[in-house]
Amino acid sequence: MKRALLALTGGLAALTLAFGPAPGPWATEEFPAGDARLLVAERIDADTTWTAGFRRSGEGKQKPLRPVLFSREDSSYSWKRIPTPLDDARTRINGIGASPEGDAWLVGDSDEATRTIHTAHHDNTGWKLAPAPLPEGTLGGGFLGVAAVDHDDAWAVGWTQPDGPLLTFHGLIEHWDGAAWRQVVPPALDTDYWSLGGITAIAPDNVWAAGTIGTPDGARPLLLHYDGTSWTRQPAPELDSLKGEFTAMASNGANDVWAVGRVERGAAGTDHGLVAHFDGTRWSVVDAPVGQGRLYGLTVEGGAVAVVGAENGSKPIGARLQYGSWQALRLPAVGTQDTMPVGVVTTGRSLTVVGVATNTPAAGEERVMLPFAIRGF
Repeated sequence: MKRALLALTGGLAALTLAFGPAPGPWATEEFPAGDARLLVAERIDADTTWTAGFRRSGEGKQKPLRPVLFSREDSSYSWKRIPTPLDDARTRINGIGASPEGDAWLVGDSDEATRTIHTAHHDNTGWKLAPAPLPEGTLGGGFLGVAAVDHDDAWAVGWTQPDGPLLTFHGLIEHWDGAAWRQVVPPALDTDYWSLGGITAIAPDNVWAAGTIGTPDGARPLLLHYDGTSWTRQPAPELDSLKGEFTAMASNGANDVWAVGRVERGAAGTDHGLVAHFDGTRWSVVDAPVGQGRLYGLTVEGGAVAVVGAENGSKPIGARLQYGSWQALRLPAVGTQDTMPVGVVTTGRSLTVVGVATNTPAAGEERVMLPFAIRGF
């Protein structure tokens, strides 16, 4: 799956993060009080950024997941909670998508009772629920990414768990036609394990999706393309048969498509950040200075690209391509224990990186994950 579901636990004593001044050019932005696990960030329009995920609610150890959405206007350096029709559902918000017309989508996990996947659509009339069908013969599933071309043309991708004696996962592709989500037949991949985590829609006949596929030699990065008629598998960039996956995608036109994730290198199979680029003809691996870890967030605007992630889920990593040159992003530690960036957006010359941070809990206390956002130039 695109992002591992980590436990969130209570404990008011752990709710204060050691923010303080960020080293170098980075500055912190305020969030409303409370714990939350952020999973995604997206630029909604010329002035607005959203970030979303989930939090735990209720009493006891088995606290249900509840979705959470935050918004920030460019004129403000603080975030506010945005109510959505998903707020009472038991789901995460795994993906955010926006169309040029101003429509926005939130997508999440499946609902066992209704056999649907939670999604919500926002347009100039407000929010509407838009549940998507869960395929027959599956135990559950969800969407991990969503991309919109316009109000009646959007795509969502993710995963399902087939009902059977073996633990397997199959990818899921669905299309919004303006009235409902409809399942789309994926290409034949001849495997019992594959999933999709990232998607970018360039035009009605040009959509890319990315994820991971199981092979006899382990998981490999997976790329699919829609040409207006059908989805087909596309050659992934040469990775010397390395194990890995793609987690996110973004594009700036048909000849400038990007995907990020991880590959395993060395005898120990250590994760290293993976950046790949499509120039309109072929995909190739890009030597970005990210080092060890996994990349989760990606933004593309004009000739600038930024990628962020974490090493071992605790140390922030990232890099930026600007004016034809890559530079490492010196992302500061936010929590005293873990700092895990999950998303990045571009606002003019500045970058905003969002993620989850934790402090080292005191003896007998449970750790709590809190959202963070840092802004740099």
